[in-house]
Amino acid sequence: ICKDGFQGTYLGPSAGIWGKTPYNTHGGAFSKAMRIEARFAIQIPPSLTPDVICPLLCGGGTVFEAIVEYVKPGSQVAVSSIGGLGTAAIKLAKMYGGQVTALSRGEAKKDKAFSVGADGYYGCLGNDMMMDALAGTFDVLIDTCPVNKPIDHLIGLLKIGGTYVRVGLPNASDNTFIYNFGELVCGQKKIAGSIVTGTKRLNHLVNLASELTADSAEWKTEVLPFSDVNETMELLKDGKTGSTWRYIFQW
Repeated sequence: ICKDGFQGTYLGPSAGIWGKTPYNTHGGAFSKAMRIEARFAIQIPPSLTPDVICPLLCGGGTVFEAIVEYVKPGSQVAVSSIGGLGTAAIKLAKMYGGQVTALSRGEAKKDKAFSVGADGYYGCLGNDMMMDALAGTFDVLIDTCPVNKPIDHLIGLLKIGGTYVRVGLPNASDNTFIYNFGELVCGQKKIAGSIVTGTKRLNHLVNLASELTADSAEWKTEVLPFSDVNETMELLKDGKTGSTWRYIFQW
């Protein structure tokens, strides 16, 4: 697996999913320094500043793995939930030739989605009538939502043979997935999961990222001292981050 570049599947126990116990409330694996084998390291181009490249190495890598695996030039791609992962997914799926539509609740994130390159936008999540009207529209749907909710209507948005890819991981206390097989079998549809990318595709992502704007304002990144980490995690948990999409903590 490591030889093929899928180290992301070997996440250590201390980097467990959000809410895992007996680790701290938020899980995670923040460190001042790491010692790794050289073959697992990648070189960051000097043109990519930390406030741009840092979020791509985790959140960007999470959606990039799914994009490389499932998005083809001309694919009709839906990105569900438009936050840090969602905006990265829009940008990167566009670079892979996808026609990308953002899905959210209401119109609040419409400008955000178009600012990062979305071709279309629907504030349809939670609205059964709007979701039904979009049935059979997409080849791929990348779901970045971190909450465990029914996905019946999301699966319904897929064309025959379409793929639903889950990259947002719910809290460890509510992480069980249940779905009716009928829609999958009769619609030739697929459900997939995707973890953060390994070195093979991460190198590719970094090379692609050099083509992206190095404007941290567009990426809505904020750099904070590490002493603010707990307060910031609570803001993320409660959805109170305002216009900031990504945070970088600096020792």
